[in-house]
Amino acid sequence: MKDILDTPAERDLPPGEAARMRADLMTSIRRPRRRRRTGVRLGIATVATAAAVVAGVAMVPNDEQVRHLAMGSSELSPTLHRAMEQCLKWNAQHERLPVSIDDLAVAAEQDHRAVALFMTKTGYFTCNVARPPHEEVTGGTSGERVWPQRDWLPGSIQQLLLMSSKVDGGDVAVTGRVSARVHRLVLEHGDGHTTTARLVNGVFGLLTEGANVTRDAELISYDATGSEIDRRLLFRPSMQFDYCYVDSAGTLVYGEPGVDCRPAEPWGR
Repeated sequence: MKDILDTPAERDLPPGEAARMRADLMTSIRRPRRRRRTGVRLGIATVATAAAVVAGVAMVPNDEQVRHLAMGSSELSPTLHRAMEQCLKWNAQHERLPVSIDDLAVAAEQDHRAVALFMTKTGYFTCNVARPPHEEVTGGTSGERVWPQRDWLPGSIQQLLLMSSKVDGGDVAVTGRVSARVHRLVLEHGDGHTTTARLVNGVFGLLTEGANVTRDAELISYDATGSEIDRRLLFRPSMQFDYCYVDSAGTLVYGEPGVDCRPAEPWGR
């Protein structure tokens, strides 16, 4: 079974372009240095915005750089709407999952690049679009018609997509899911600054601007009383967990089988 955090195979690009894009995008999941902490820190998996790499044909003449976060299709900017149209076109070509613009859960654009997460009652579809000025549109997609882990989270939060302007830092765009316990989610940049995520219907989106997010950055979730639930490193290899997680029936949902499994938390929209 292919998980939402798995990276699909590359597709045809001009000579050297696939390798360049892969190196650029995959650097954002290098493991950061660990800091010593007291107490318990729950596991998390992250993923770069790279998915299957495909080539487009459209040209983008606009040199303006934009940043925008949309928690659903009603909040799309004109440029982000065009990126989502490209995502849906690629999805139709590869027949990943029947989705429409109304299935968009969260999308973000940053300096001519965009990421998006579409969700249905059974599956998911993710997309990454790069639209540099005066260049061809490129990007990637991933998805599954059936997502067995849809109803469960590895703890209170699951980070799904991450885009960064530098290797392990700079400005970042992050999307994912949270359980009903989470009432506030904050990114600590690692330099004393913070950015608060938006939470809508079990999905979160976060976009920094002019930030210096470091490789030690952490996502921190809080409950309704303001008490901290857990901390999770922002930059971390995909599908890496400190613990295994089981559902209410004791069935393994995340991680490797073990004796120290923790409860997976239910998720819904």
